[in-house]
Amino acid sequence: MGTTRDLLRLGTRTIHERLHHHSSFAELMDETIALPGYLALLENLYSYHQGLEHALDSAVFPERSQAPAVDHRSQRLLRDMEELRPSSSHHIGHVQAVAHTEIKSYGAWLGVFYVREGSMMGGRALAAKLDHLCGDQASGRSFFQGGSSDGASWQRLCRALDGLNEPEAQDQALAAALASFQLFDTWMMPRTGEAKI
Repeated sequence: MGTTRDLLRLGTRTIHERLHHHSSFAELMDETIALPGYLALLENLYSYHQGLEHALDSAVFPERSQAPAVDHRSQRLLRDMEELRPSSSHHIGHVQAVAHTEIKSYGAWLGVFYVREGSMMGGRALAAKLDHLCGDQASGRSFFQGGSSDGASWQRLCRALDGLNEPEAQDQALAAALASFQLFDTWMMPRTGEAKI
């Protein structure tokens, strides 16, 4: 039997790969995304991550002391939007956070956190695709670029996952990770060639 990380990586591979076909991410990877589309992407990501962070913060388990703290990286998205909006444009107003399912176990909490941390680790490749919008400046892409503590947070999460050995807890982690990916997939519609419902 593999580790919890193996279970999560293999169990979420299909839906994870589907995310590459979302139109905004495809345009970002192709370096063809225009500023209005990029701002719309950041706003959608802000709604999703704001709700995700609330769900993670609201779930309190004694075992959480073994895992990384939840830093509010949605604030990077807010900063990026403020930096890139034209000076004549009004600042972003209230954005409704996406409602995430209540997290009811530590295993599920780790599964959701795995989705969040994994997306941050993968974001740096996307940050390099934004020169046509951001020039040689870091402003406007801080969410994708990440921070100096992201690597340490990922390593601590990996150690916490390695300590999750009970089959029931592993199943809870995978189910929660899949649910989190599915919510993101639905929220970020349309994919390339699909109309938004």
